[in-house]
Amino acid sequence: MELTKFEITDSKLEHSNWHFPGLIKTRPLRDLDDDDFLINHKIDRSYDDSTVRFKLLVGGAVSANLEDSNNLPLQPETLKIVKEQKWISEEYEHLWRRDGGGSAALTSHGILTFLLQTPRDGRSFCSLSLVNRERTHCGGLYITDDRYSLDTLLASQVYHNRHPKVPRDFAILPINILVHHVEETLGHVQRLSREMTSTEKRLAEGDLNLENNGDYRLLNRLNLEHIRLQRRSNFELELAANLVRYIDEYYKMWAALWEGGTSYIDDMREKIDQQMRYSEQVQKDLDLLPQRIKNQSKTRDNKLNIQLAESNRRIAEESRRDNLLNLEMAAATAQVAQETRQDSAAMKTIAVLTLTFLPGTAVASFFSMGMFQWPFQDASTVSSPLLYIYFVITIPLTLLVYATWVLWFKYSQAHYKKSHDEGLLKFEQDLKARVRSATGTW
Repeated sequence: MELTKFEITDSKLEHSNWHFPGLIKTRPLRDLDDDDFLINHKIDRSYDDSTVRFKLLVGGAVSANLEDSNNLPLQPETLKIVKEQKWISEEYEHLWRRDGGGSAALTSHGILTFLLQTPRDGRSFCSLSLVNRERTHCGGLYITDDRYSLDTLLASQVYHNRHPKVPRDFAILPINILVHHVEETLGHVQRLSREMTSTEKRLAEGDLNLENNGDYRLLNRLNLEHIRLQRRSNFELELAANLVRYIDEYYKMWAALWEGGTSYIDDMREKIDQQMRYSEQVQKDLDLLPQRIKNQSKTRDNKLNIQLAESNRRIAEESRRDNLLNLEMAAATAQVAQETRQDSAAMKTIAVLTLTFLPGTAVASFFSMGMFQWPFQDASTVSSPLLYIYFVITIPLTLLVYATWVLWFKYSQAHYKKSHDEGLLKFEQDLKARVRSATGTW
């Protein structure tokens, strides 16, 4: 992470009518061997003995989604000096590891420390360790993205702590962070509320987005955004409470020097209270959103159930029509089957009659040919003594034809059954092979 440095004295602020420059400039931190910014806190006393030096070591965080949130993004040598010079404390290192963010006001051995870190949720991010450890030195470590840059927070801002005897503090930075954060959260809550209102109106009109679970994903996103903003709002309230504690500790630390000139303390408390009221109002808006999201989820489910019921009704109606059509088709099929059975019975009757009379007809035709001379006793005799030959040949031939037909019919049925069974067996084997191949079981 690239480190830069920012410093300014109250003498320079006074020269500019107690305003920070219109453009806050930071300079790159050179190699530690060539730069004494981290260890040298002495200032030029030639102008005024009360001159105080404000110093910040600034690190650029592109986003809150840092690769390693367990360790501060500082080089080991820099981190060692920062700890030795008490720019940061163990409490700050612990705060850095918290994705939920937080703040704290600490007093120990005459050192007043203020810590803050916004929630690490992929949006705007800043982390501050601010230490008042000497009467002439106030500063610390500030890691931030562009949305909380020093230029955004301090450019052209008025510095209010002008008490002639009390040492300066740098509370303007965390207070401006609070102001900026409250405004940012309010804007996000308003956008979320408007999107929720638009969704409510659309769902109330029955316009559902079911493609790719569109409405479900939308409501889930709104719910996640609400959780994120709720955590941001809780951070603001905690930050405001700790800033009040910081101001109170700062007042107590130099109580003997104020001599009734506490307008700065009163102004800061009022400003913090104002931001706390704004944040509480945002909290009230956030408290309403879960129920609204839940109601819209129910509305979506109810609309979806109504549509499903309507679809089921239509499907049932279509099924009823299909059943009626199937009944009509079944009746027609039964009629066709009855007619087919009657035709088959007629064909069987014709076949039996044909098998019965065809052999006799064939034998009669054969014996009536001119090559046969049948003797007759006289012309008046109707029958021939050789008539029995016709029946001797016709009856066995008829029986032979019947037997041949029966054997052929049984053979064809057996052949069909064998081919049918082989086909079913082959189909079953192919189906099992496909199932095994698809499931990987053998």
